[in-house]
Amino acid sequence: MTHLGLVRACFLTPPDLAHASTHSARGSAEVVSGVILAAGLSRRMGVPKQLLPYQGTTMLGHILAMCRDSALTQTVLVTTQKVADRLGASELDGVDLVINPCPEEGQSSSLQIGLAHVSPGSLGALVLMCDQPGIGTAVINRLVEDFTKTPSGVLVPLYHGERATPVLLARTFWPHLETLTGDIGARAVVADHPGSLRHVEIGHLGSLKDIDTPEQYEALLEETHG
Repeated sequence: MTHLGLVRACFLTPPDLAHASTHSARGSAEVVSGVILAAGLSRRMGVPKQLLPYQGTTMLGHILAMCRDSALTQTVLVTTQKVADRLGASELDGVDLVINPCPEEGQSSSLQIGLAHVSPGSLGALVLMCDQPGIGTAVINRLVEDFTKTPSGVLVPLYHGERATPVLLARTFWPHLETLTGDIGARAVVADHPGSLRHVEIGHLGSLKDIDTPEQYEALLEETHG
């Protein structure tokens, strides 16, 4: 059994929290799912940053709304039971919710769980975090548009020439991620396959700022309300 197969066998999703939905293909034969990794323990923030207030919702609610309004045909949310219990029905509308029972195993476990729940019809998965509120619908749509022209390999965004996230992983690339462990995402594996990389400049469409500390969060609020 592959590592992804083991993940499928070990995680739990309470029936009352399983909001299964597959969005329409919106007229496109090429479908791309979004996988939001939101099971982090927020050690540097000191509180669950997924639930921090932001623009009338939460940090997590904001990225869920961006996905809902985008060209993504499915949104898979991987989070913890504690965070899931605090999310409202409106935030979870149209979302496939999956619980990571072992978030202490790091980001790799969330990534593998999320990919295991992507619709069989999806050609790729856009891997998103909840702590980059500057990534809006325009960024998501540009990446999806570029990927559907050549749905293979790994599409990496550039912010003014600097590699960043979210990355879009073609389904054919996923087997390379089966052996990931610990608190790392796809970046380490992607670096080992330079021939699979494609880049698209989207710095004019959004911001790559991570919100990891109380100081960064306060600066975000000041910038937003400034």
